Order: sequence, then structure tokens, then C-alpha cells
Amino acid sequence: MPREEQERKQELRKILIELRDEALQKIAQEMGTKLDEDPRMSTISTMDIGDLSQLDLDEDIDYTILNMYIERLRNVEDALDRLEEETYGYCEECGRAVKLKRLKVLPFTKYCVQCQEQREKMGLESKLKKMRKEEEFEL
Repeated sequence: MPREEQERKQELRKILIELRDEALQKIAQEMGTKLDEDPRMSTISTMDIGDLSQLDLDEDIDYTILNMYIERLRNVEDALDRLEEETYGYCEECGRAVKLKRLKVLPFTKYCVQCQEQREKMGLESKLKKMRKEEEFEL
């Protein structure tokens, strides 16, 4: 592997590992918050329907944020796997190298700008979106 390619791979690995560590930290932080005492148990007698509704809304928002971090972690882990397979950084549609600038902005992208734009014009969904829709039906 040429030196330039090795340096690119090391730089991208560093970016992905930092993103993975950040996502893991955020997930642990969110989970820690969830494991703290539920305020409904200690103050249930002083809470009215409005208070309980607000708590439910807050929990829904927290759950959405947690899912966002988990999805990001999955994307980063997938990108790290592709890096080891030496398929990372290449467009899954056309096979050309994705520009380093794009990978720095969106490290887990699978498509070059041109192919991504073409996919969006054609209305093609990403595999991730398809999987998430299938998961929703399983619930």
C-alpha cells in the first residue's frame, strides 16, 4: 500500500475511533441518566396529569436522543469494519474513492457526492432507512 494511502487510512481511522468513543460516552451518559431515580416514584403524590405528561414527553425525547447515538455508533462501527476490509472510502455505487474532505465531514458515508445526489434524485433509500422501517414493523 502506498505511503499516501496508509496516511489517509490512519487519519480516517483516528477520526472514526474518536467518533466511536464520543458516541459510546454519550450513550453511557444517557443510560446513566435513565438509571437514576425515577421522579415519579418519590413524588407521585404531588404530581398531576400535566406533570406526568411532561415526564413522558421528556422520556420520549431522551429515548430519541439515545437512539440517535446508537445509530451513530452502528454507522461508525460499520465504517471501521469497511476500513479493515479496505472498502472504506470508496463509493459503494461507482467504486471511485470518496474525497477525503467528504469523509472528514461525514465519516461513515458510503457514497461519493455525485452518486448520493443521484440516489436522492431517484428516491432511493439507504439500506439503513430500509432496516429501520423493517424494525418498526417488528415492534
